[in-house]
Amino acid sequence: MYNTTWKYVKPLQNKNAVADYLAKVGVELPAPLVTLLTLYNGGRPSSKDFYTVDGHEAVFKSLLSYNENDLETVYRIYPDVFQGTQLYPIGSDPAGNFICYDINQKNYTLWNHETNSTETIRSLPFDI
Repeated sequence: MYNTTWKYVKPLQNKNAVADYLAKVGVELPAPLVTLLTLYNGGRPSSKDFYTVDGHEAVFKSLLSYNENDLETVYRIYPDVFQGTQLYPIGSDPAGNFICYDINQKNYTLWNHETNSTETIRSLPFDI
């Protein structure tokens, strides 16, 4: 299903953590994305480079974790930064920005933490 290898995947403490969290916050994501988040929790993809539709190059650092006590966990990032928006964070880059799924537009965006602005991602560095 996926052509990318993943490093540093953190085993889920609860195998239903992704689905349970999404139900708790009332967010619906595409099934293939939920599967990816579940299989590769907190992992880092072997392919990292991606581009926005505007041609900016970016780097995908890692998926967010669904273990509450991990450092980069959705339990802290979603409520603090994205709850109440159309963006749902799935991963981060090395500069502190987040790769998000835009629930309304049904695409992926790069959210810049310094400007609170987004750029549509042309394609991610891995298959979903």
